[in-house]
Amino acid sequence: MNRKESWMLSVRRIALSLLTLAAWAVGTATAAEPLPAWHIVRPGENLHLIAERYLGARTRWPELARLNPEVKDPNRLEPGQRIRVTVPGGKTDAVRVTRVARKVEAQPTPVPWEEARQGDLLFNRDGLRTFPRSSAEVAFHDGTRLLVTESSLVFLQRSGGKLEGVERKSVEIVEGQADVEASSAGNAAARPEVEIVLGPARATARPSATSASRTRARKPEAGGAKLMVYGGESEMEAGGTKITVPEGMGTSVEAQGPPSPPEKLLAAPQLVAPATGGQAACANPRFEWAALADAASYTLEVCRDASCASLVERAVGLQGAEWRPTALPTGELFWRVTARSASGLDGYPSEPARLTVTSDQADLAGPKETTALVGAQVQVADTLWAGPTARVTATSYDRQSGEPVTRDATRNLDELLAFAAGAAVAGTSRDACGNTGSLTPLPFRVDNQAPQITWEVVDLEDFPNRRKGAREPKGLSWSGGARWMELETGTDPLRIRTDGPQLLLHGARFDLGDEEVSATGGRMLRVRAHDEGAGVDSLTFRLSDDGQNHLTLEIEVVDMVGNAKKVAWGVVR
Repeated sequence: MNRKESWMLSVRRIALSLLTLAAWAVGTATAAEPLPAWHIVRPGENLHLIAERYLGARTRWPELARLNPEVKDPNRLEPGQRIRVTVPGGKTDAVRVTRVARKVEAQPTPVPWEEARQGDLLFNRDGLRTFPRSSAEVAFHDGTRLLVTESSLVFLQRSGGKLEGVERKSVEIVEGQADVEASSAGNAAARPEVEIVLGPARATARPSATSASRTRARKPEAGGAKLMVYGGESEMEAGGTKITVPEGMGTSVEAQGPPSPPEKLLAAPQLVAPATGGQAACANPRFEWAALADAASYTLEVCRDASCASLVERAVGLQGAEWRPTALPTGELFWRVTARSASGLDGYPSEPARLTVTSDQADLAGPKETTALVGAQVQVADTLWAGPTARVTATSYDRQSGEPVTRDATRNLDELLAFAAGAAVAGTSRDACGNTGSLTPLPFRVDNQAPQITWEVVDLEDFPNRRKGAREPKGLSWSGGARWMELETGTDPLRIRTDGPQLLLHGARFDLGDEEVSATGGRMLRVRAHDEGAGVDSLTFRLSDDGQNHLTLEIEVVDMVGNAKKVAWGVVR
């Protein structure tokens, strides 16, 4: 290596070292960046004490004074007053309120209940309560999240005892429901553990070696407790009994007594409509999902975020597989459904589906559809007859494009018969808001019965045309009533087209299946066709020979809408 190459290599090494050092410096600054938050002043506190709690020294109170210029005297603060603080690296024993949806209150003991705000810091024995259609999310400094749903009351507690290598937190659910999520960030030796107090019952939740902790705990109004484990490991203790609740299982505790044996949680329902990523041009879209056989009821949540920490609407105890709100706000929303078992345990929530609501107006009017009959049909006097293969179509007009949209209102014979019986029935089409369309009346009747074929042996004297030239039949003959003609094999099918066809036969014995008749001498066989619906269109027949001198007379009668009747009779000359 020459001197120039050696110099270039040294430059590259120095540049790489500088880039590495710069990247480390940026990462360190980002990790140590203070987290803005709000401290709620308690009786007897001042900026000196608050600086000691968050910054580690009372002498650093001027830093807080600069963040709160409205504070004129660091020694005179009012209980309940909010002081902006910074938490270096987020390291604090406080719990930070990260999300607030609608009406949520906090109680920074001993300060009375007041409106909770995003960024508030709560401590041991502090409370948080949510009101209907409201929710809140709080985060511990290690990333553990507590999501409190509507109409709930929880308190933070300092858990007694400390396990080696385990950082334990404790919350008490006085009423309502909360979800706990925690992960060990790959450090198996320091798995965060959360104790959940539900009256006389106590549960613990922690990540497992393979999955993060995702646990739901609820204290029903009737008393007792419910614990659902979606991930990680959990235990429930009550009535002197302690059980392990594995992932995918849940347990119930009555007002008095031990936990029930673990029960498998129901699967997540499949969402049907609105489709994920779809839009709703109204404030009250219809939500639908696939029903689960073992579900006793369903809970549907509409939220501002995919984790459902910012609740918009929550419907509990739904018996069917659909629901419709009164009005949703405009913008991007997420919705999910959870099935609840007969024992009251919540199954897995469905994956949230994104929905964009583009209008603040409710829409209850379904599309108007014009109906038409397509396929085999015939008008007979005042009655429109439809064949079994016909179908009803419905045409509506798209509000946005103005283009016609046509669909099949009936897809099979049963639906066609039902439509005809009801004349005007509710349509199955829906607009973007889930409104069901209505169909215009279309009176018709369905003829799905084949024509009837009847026969009788009568005197040859009854031949309709006795005029000269009609001549007497010779050999195997046939007639439609005008004149006798020879019936031969190997010819194309012969057709008699009239609404009341008859076929006259003479000169052979005929095997009709259950009876054999003779049409010779002064007797002839008269075959007639009749249809009580749309009427007969034609009677077709032909004489065939199988090559072994076995003759067969094939007769087919078709009505005006395509129903057909066939017979095959043996013929002996």
